[in-house]
Amino acid sequence: MKITHLYISREVLTYFLVAVLIFSVVFLMGKTLKLTELLVNKGVSLFDISKLLMYFLPSSLIFMVPIALLLGVLITFVRLSSDNEIVAFKASGVSLYQLTPPVLFLSVMAYLLTTFLVIYALPWGNKGFKYVLYGIAKTKAYTALKERVFNDSFDGIVIYVDKTPLRGKKLERIFIHTEDKGEEEGGSKTILAREGYVATNPDSHEIILHLVGVTGDQVSKEGESYARVESEALVQRLSFEGNLSRIRGFRARDWEMSISELKKKIKIKKLLHQDYTEQLLEIYRKFSIPFACIAFGLMGIPLGIQPTRSGKSYGFILGMLVVLGYYILLTSAETLAYDRTLPPLLATWAPNFVFIAMAIYLLIKTAKESPVAILRWLGAIVESVALKVKNLSGTV
Repeated sequence: MKITHLYISREVLTYFLVAVLIFSVVFLMGKTLKLTELLVNKGVSLFDISKLLMYFLPSSLIFMVPIALLLGVLITFVRLSSDNEIVAFKASGVSLYQLTPPVLFLSVMAYLLTTFLVIYALPWGNKGFKYVLYGIAKTKAYTALKERVFNDSFDGIVIYVDKTPLRGKKLERIFIHTEDKGEEEGGSKTILAREGYVATNPDSHEIILHLVGVTGDQVSKEGESYARVESEALVQRLSFEGNLSRIRGFRARDWEMSISELKKKIKIKKLLHQDYTEQLLEIYRKFSIPFACIAFGLMGIPLGIQPTRSGKSYGFILGMLVVLGYYILLTSAETLAYDRTLPPLLATWAPNFVFIAMAIYLLIKTAKESPVAILRWLGAIVESVALKVKNLSGTV
């Protein structure tokens, strides 16, 4: 049995790593295309781009690991079944239950890995991302604001400086044009300042331009209103997110926060008598999502052993359907939690309970070689789709 367990573990782990690699490449390709603008248009170094991509990874691996595990188990047992190795195991007196321990062990390892990613790696990635972005913005604020050059390195703003006597920290005779395209009440503002000073805040990761002796004009978004701007002192915040705002906001969203940060936010909302269901769901989800690894691992064994002629493509398509079903169930349960129909704790754990129960039921039925009508129908549908995809790819 030791050799058998090592054999199955090696098969599952191989497909698991291949799936993680493929998903990572697809994920990073999408992000790389958006980060290219920073490299080409804003002069960000390739080293900083690489660090940003590294800090992106934990947020994607949280979802990749459970899905990759499910695909690894499914494809392994689909192959064992299609090559009649399952029949050989049974003829040798090895039951289906005896093939379960290596899958369960890898599922627990994947659960621990995903838990680590959720609790530690995700907040680390978010903080690292903000730190790198802040460093880029600070460097640009001190070096890119050159004399008599129109600078558009910062989002929605064009800056022209006549003199920089203190190497960027002090600016003289400044022209600034801003465009607030994302705001409903936005518009454009053009101002002139006698002088300005660049300040940085490491705690809030903000770059601030303090302006002195400001005059200018402000026009509404539709051009319907006009206002004269005159102030002895004005603060202009400089943002350097660019296309990153479509990837990840500068401020951490709830799912990117650590548990302690979420608890602080809940405490504030309690004091303000605001609804904190979303934050509660996020805390419980940090523990329920990793547990999906165990549910997916057990589910993959009976689903993979079902008779099929489509090979590995059957396992991939069936795996995607299982993942889709899980997240539909999770989303539906969380919607009920927002409506106060289900407690947040039950809403986040309900899909795991359902899938674990289904996995155990299917495992028992498959071990007894008892037919399951739903699996036959599902298998027929998936096999039909797999064969059509295979024929289509062969034609192309």
